[in-house]
Amino acid sequence: MHSSLEMTRSTAHFGVIVFLASDVMLFAAFFAAYFLLRATDTPWPPADVELDTVRAGIFTAVLFGSSFTLVGSDRAAERLDAGRQRRWLILTFLLGAAFLANQLAEYATLAFTADDHPYGSIYWLLTGLHTCHVTAGLVAMSLLFVRTIRARSPAAIGSWTGGISLFWHLVDVVWLFLFATIWLIR
Repeated sequence: MHSSLEMTRSTAHFGVIVFLASDVMLFAAFFAAYFLLRATDTPWPPADVELDTVRAGIFTAVLFGSSFTLVGSDRAAERLDAGRQRRWLILTFLLGAAFLANQLAEYATLAFTADDHPYGSIYWLLTGLHTCHVTAGLVAMSLLFVRTIRARSPAAIGSWTGGISLFWHLVDVVWLFLFATIWLIR
């Protein structure tokens, strides 16, 4: 027989999986729109689009690195080491915040807007949707950090830790596809 805590964690885990699956479908639709527009609109990208691939690559590595620091936080939680969990969580938050700050700085320097051409529309839509997800992930990590302080032990907030971790890893994987699509496959 399953305990009440195991059932709650199982239900919470299932809920996160369903949410993430719907998120994947949302991004898939926008990626499909990107490739449809790319196939029908020339030139692609338009002449006024100048993207800094090196800068984007550096911050892709920063965001990707945040997945590893979050794994460190998760492992510390598994070992019931709340102090180490919080330190890894802070580092993950800082890496995510650096990525977000770079994305906002890039937006400020772009020479095109969402209504200039189809490329602009899909660029702003895809990267903007991802930026919203990064922001939500940072808010969730902040709440998790508070919960690590208030909880009896890391085990008491295991469903929170697991759910936020899955969400953050999805955000990172989606960005890898975005980076490849927008900055590398031009």
